[in-house]
Amino acid sequence: MLRARAENCGETEYLHEDRCCVFCPAGTFVANHCSASHSRGKCDSCKEGEGFTAHENGLEECLHCRHCKEGQMIARPCTLTQNAECRCKRGYFCADEGCEICRRHSQMQPDREEITPNCSDTTDPGCGLPSQGLGRELLFWLFSWYLVCFCYWLSF
Repeated sequence: MLRARAENCGETEYLHEDRCCVFCPAGTFVANHCSASHSRGKCDSCKEGEGFTAHENGLEECLHCRHCKEGQMIARPCTLTQNAECRCKRGYFCADEGCEICRRHSQMQPDREEITPNCSDTTDPGCGLPSQGLGRELLFWLFSWYLVCFCYWLSF
């Protein structure tokens, strides 16, 4: 009997024992391998929100869905064919390339009061503080009132 080898399997097949089995579609996994070459075994669906397969495959179980970590929130939920995507919550930023870790934006004042900057989820802690915008507005308002009062005083 001639045994199948990986190079004998087609692009949409995988080798299992001595048979070339047809891949299961995305969103499913191989529950039972094929019993004859160039056929598909039994494919079962992944569980929504628990597992996924993004491409046709010969996997015996679905890949586990990503769970967002501390400082992260779900940007896109896990579906049968797509892993979840996480992004940093407000007040946090991506500390690494894949955004696996979110670090809190913060600066300490001399009186030890923490201020959280008004930053995006992908910027570093060097971005501006919300108090800067409020401070400018307050200074502009006070200066405007000073000018009004000063001009009024000059008119006498």
